[in-house]
Amino acid sequence: MPPRHTLISSVKDEGPFLLEWVAHHLVLGFERIFIASNDCSDGSDRLLAALDGAGYIGHVPNKLKPGDIPQHAGYEKIRRLHDIDGSDWLMMLDADEFLNVHVGDHRVGDLTERAAPDVDVIALNGMFFTSQPVPRWQPGLVCPQFTQRIATHHKANAALKTLTRNPARFRSIHNHSMVGFKENTPLQVLWGDGTRSKTDPSLPLWRQLRNGEVKAVSHRLAHYNHYGLKAPDSFALRRSRGRGAVPETNAETARHTEAYFAERNQPAGEDHSIARYSAEVQALIAEMLQHQKISRRQRRCEQAYAALLQGLGA
Repeated sequence: MPPRHTLISSVKDEGPFLLEWVAHHLVLGFERIFIASNDCSDGSDRLLAALDGAGYIGHVPNKLKPGDIPQHAGYEKIRRLHDIDGSDWLMMLDADEFLNVHVGDHRVGDLTERAAPDVDVIALNGMFFTSQPVPRWQPGLVCPQFTQRIATHHKANAALKTLTRNPARFRSIHNHSMVGFKENTPLQVLWGDGTRSKTDPSLPLWRQLRNGEVKAVSHRLAHYNHYGLKAPDSFALRRSRGRGAVPETNAETARHTEAYFAERNQPAGEDHSIARYSAEVQALIAEMLQHQKISRRQRRCEQAYAALLQGLGA
């Protein structure tokens, strides 16, 4: 039996972008995708429910308690409700992150095949894209609109996202990696440049697998396209909704400032490599939109998102 690759995410008010994200990762070969949603005001939760009903994903409503970290709570709900621990490989990506594989036939299985049986984690750098040249949000696919990337050795690209083998061996799921390895032994890590190293059991995994070294950023085997800005008005809405990786009352929700935007909105070249998936992704989206409920809820998400932008004065 071929290995099972599972992808999970947690979202809030990402409605216009969900079909592309889901289609892209189904095209890449993830056999199962589960998405938790919390506190949506743009209809994202209803669109996800329609995608669930049509069999494309599993949707998990994520009702939060005071002090909950939305992403972590969503991941744990997904883990309890579905056989996440039975996966061969698990990955966590946000709705603005798209896996992009450069080996074999450019599928996730071609990447995991590069991991010898002793590799526990594949750690990949991001490729962060600027908002340019898009002045305002408009309905349409994200990947073809935003092709201008920042410099390779920028600190934003040092952020890591991981594929983890046999997730049952870990106590918890965080947004960059699994944490709480149940054994006091090193993990073998395959990096995006093809090199390997071992983790230090005396240090928390989140310290070792959240950010790599800037000078070591590599996109050779694979990376994830990170559309963390999109158009300026979309970024303003992102700021207003808060962060998913901290409790809503945490001061760190102010991270996405104008300075953050300016620092990352510095084009240093273009990258069109993700376009190799475009035809298949668009065909799958067209298939999804043949479902009346998905099509109707997609339109309503776009309308609601536009209204939210207008409410911000963006």
